[in-house]
Amino acid sequence: MSDLFLNPLIKLKVGIFYHSCDHNKNPSGFNSCDPLQIAMKLKNLGSRAVVIVGIYDETHLKLYKEAALRAGINPLLVRVIDHSWGEMAIKENVTILENAWAADLALVEEKPLQVSRREVITGNLQKIKDRIDKPVYISEMCKGFHRACTVCQDSCPYKAITIDKKTGVIINYDKCTSCGLCVSSCPMSAIEFPSVSQHSIFELARVKGDKVISCYKDSGNSIKLPCIGMLSPEDIVLLRSSGKVTLKCPGCELSKNLSFLKSVVNDLNNEIGGISLITPEGIIEMKEAKELQLTFEFLTNRSEARKVILNSLSNISDITYDVIIDQNKCTICESCIKWCPSSALTLERTTDSEKIVFDSKKCIGCNICVNVCPEGDNECNGKKAITIKRSKGVPAAKVIMEDYLVRCRVCGEPVGSRKSLNHVKKIMKERGLECDDEWLERCPRHRAEYSFQRRFISAKFKPKRFDLNVG
Repeated sequence: MSDLFLNPLIKLKVGIFYHSCDHNKNPSGFNSCDPLQIAMKLKNLGSRAVVIVGIYDETHLKLYKEAALRAGINPLLVRVIDHSWGEMAIKENVTILENAWAADLALVEEKPLQVSRREVITGNLQKIKDRIDKPVYISEMCKGFHRACTVCQDSCPYKAITIDKKTGVIINYDKCTSCGLCVSSCPMSAIEFPSVSQHSIFELARVKGDKVISCYKDSGNSIKLPCIGMLSPEDIVLLRSSGKVTLKCPGCELSKNLSFLKSVVNDLNNEIGGISLITPEGIIEMKEAKELQLTFEFLTNRSEARKVILNSLSNISDITYDVIIDQNKCTICESCIKWCPSSALTLERTTDSEKIVFDSKKCIGCNICVNVCPEGDNECNGKKAITIKRSKGVPAAKVIMEDYLVRCRVCGEPVGSRKSLNHVKKIMKERGLECDDEWLERCPRHRAEYSFQRRFISAKFKPKRFDLNVG
């Protein structure tokens, strides 16, 4: 994947092709339904990405895709809009394609095209490279989180994702349904749809105007995504900042995965308004839109988007996280603190106490703290000492665990919490190892010194005989 990695800072050149035929009399459009002729016109545009303004129906969508494949254009870099949808639809789709830098990372599928009579006569039979619009893993965006983060794997209801601690995320495309839940869950935006990148969503949010967002199954005037389940709470807030947002699900087998999205829309609609969700099961009506002042430039991932939102909105649901610690299990071993990539968990010490402090504004929801927690593993229910959940609101920084701080009996350096030392003592006794408080309540240097002194005192020295006659 690394050698294919493209730079999201580079915008793709997007051409606009107007198509006309008997179903759509457009005097300025190219009038032909021959895929070979349309392919030639698309080639002549000289653009890697194309917005086709024509007819949005099943017949013409197949025609445009065949023409794009014959022109050697990645079909994920072609977006079709109906001629009746207007200039705003063109602008929105150009924005998506300009930022579709991940399109070439899509899985390639070779297949033959329908053969024309001319190609049979000339013998010019070709195989084309289609692209599968299923999520791709971008290791450079993951930044090593796969060593402890399992958010994408946990979010997939189809068990299509596994994580190799050495190489990263592995997606089983036979199991993947393109529901988008892994895309919406990743805090680093390391899993993206090739056709609509995370950066495309960010840039769409900068386009002023009300937006209707749906999937490719919707035949109406809407911004087409692989599935609206790919949208995170951060995406929805950013999109809402530039206008009202209507989310539409035409209904398919994936609509059963939208329970979290429904909850988010309901919460955000109550707080900032201007959001509605239409599904076959019902409608969440749009409430009065409140004015949002969100300003941002280039964003690379969802965690950066969260910071932008929290800098402007003091209290909003589903954007932040809350961490809860089981006081009976936690020993303040500091594993969660040392592994936390955003410093949301920190350790504060006084003369005789140490505390774990949690700052919800810094938390990115990676679940690493939960995964590295060593406490609770031996319980039958498998629950850890630490849990994390999305928060309704923005909690203030708070102390989530506190214990007495044991200091070295010799030099006064911090050794650990009383609970952690009691835990060490218990484990050593269970394993038949000697452990006394004098040794335990010392820093590593003075523990070594104490152990040496004890060995020296207990050693039995015997005088050696020397033969004075030797030599």
